Amino acid sequence: MSLHKRLKTDVLIIGTGLAAISVALHLPNGMQALLVTKGTQRQTNSMRAQGGIASAQLEKNHEAHSADTIRAAKNRTNPSTVDFVTREGRTVISELEAFGVKFDRKKQGDYAVGREGAHGIPRIFHSGGDRTGRQMMEQLLKKMNHPVLEQTVITRLLTADGRVVGAAGYEGDERIEISARAVVLASGGIGGLLLTSTNDDMITGDGLALAADVGAELSDLGYIQHHPTILVHQGKSAGLITEALRGAGAYLMTRDGRRVMDHHPEGDLAARDEVAAAITAIRKQESVYLNTTPVAQLAERFPTFVQKCEKLNINPGLVEVTTGVHFLMGGIKTNLAGQTSVAGLYAVGETASIGLHGTNRLASNSLLECFVMGKALARQLQLPPRRALPTLRPIFGCEDGVSKQQLSEVLAVELQEDRLQAALEQLTNKSFRQTGRRAEQHRLQITTARLLLEGALHRLKGEQLTNEQMAPAATT
Repeated sequence: MSLHKRLKTDVLIIGTGLAAISVALHLPNGMQALLVTKGTQRQTNSMRAQGGIASAQLEKNHEAHSADTIRAAKNRTNPSTVDFVTREGRTVISELEAFGVKFDRKKQGDYAVGREGAHGIPRIFHSGGDRTGRQMMEQLLKKMNHPVLEQTVITRLLTADGRVVGAAGYEGDERIEISARAVVLASGGIGGLLLTSTNDDMITGDGLALAADVGAELSDLGYIQHHPTILVHQGKSAGLITEALRGAGAYLMTRDGRRVMDHHPEGDLAARDEVAAAITAIRKQESVYLNTTPVAQLAERFPTFVQKCEKLNINPGLVEVTTGVHFLMGGIKTNLAGQTSVAGLYAVGETASIGLHGTNRLASNSLLECFVMGKALARQLQLPPRRALPTLRPIFGCEDGVSKQQLSEVLAVELQEDRLQAALEQLTNKSFRQTGRRAEQHRLQITTARLLLEGALHRLKGEQLTNEQMAPAATT
């Protein structure tokens, strides 16, 4: 096998979303980094983020934010992690402003903070209304001075003496090897593997497969968040509708005007998993709609939503919605310095699992996690001496597997053990062959799909066991 390009860097960062950019921005002076991405540097979920970034900057302390995070996660968190992220999160708005990001303010100058699901008070900071992710990322990319390789897919991590020392893949269709003293996986979640998702199609869980290939520990892969409000147009999903709309007064209803969340004490601002479950149950019989007529200054505050409706010739006052895969709570297990169980390998952002999100991520904690943990990783990164690049091992691709539609159906809001097991069996004992970029990407996606199905089965069986243990004993 001929190799056409060999590169060296101190830190290889796989991904160009906020977590990756935060690492790059906070690396010590003199430390070289190279970022790679499968598509363009702007094809990230961070660019698509509408809701904003959560921060307790305006509160006396971070304790209420921490409590809301744990409650939304159904208490399945690492308390020290939650404390760290929400405490460090109190300064992120000022830090982002120092990079030139501008956050929305009221006429009198105060921050125009909003409220979203499961937050007890308004603490969501926005930039450009529902364009927060794009405006943040465009500004931060201007400040980031490390090179980016676009159209570059990493298909294998390289190891020597039990340590990750680089990666191999394709830049376009050309083979490439990159020697690095540390590799950071910041490749996002898994939404691109499924039909109905808020994610960019490029986001297919590659980081999970790469980490699993070298034996890194993964956790909580069965916990996948479905966003409650995906716009429906002509029977098909047409993109995310920000939860901030419901924070501003919009509400869910059936065609006859019945409020979907009237049964819940928090109403339309209940946790995402609870709202998604309610919508899923009703949609078995009838459609669900989002009524935005109570929202003041709709076009000014939510330009992305209104412009999308206008483009599709939909009345923005009342739109049909469904649920869709949004966020993976689990991932590659790391500590608060981003270290995985494999030397030389780090993970950050949605790719990582730090014990912050439990079974359900609190709204707008994702951008917060990316920035806080990217900075923490960069500040604590310790690099070893340079090593020689190891010999590339042959890479194989899988010829077949489950379809996007089947994976979408089995990884639904309501999990069914028999369907999960059947899909998993389809991915067992597959034939492999040596191949090029496209099939190697397919291999990564098959690996990730298998990991997700195994995680879902583990979660389902664990919940069934818990329910049995909690059931009252039979009486005679």
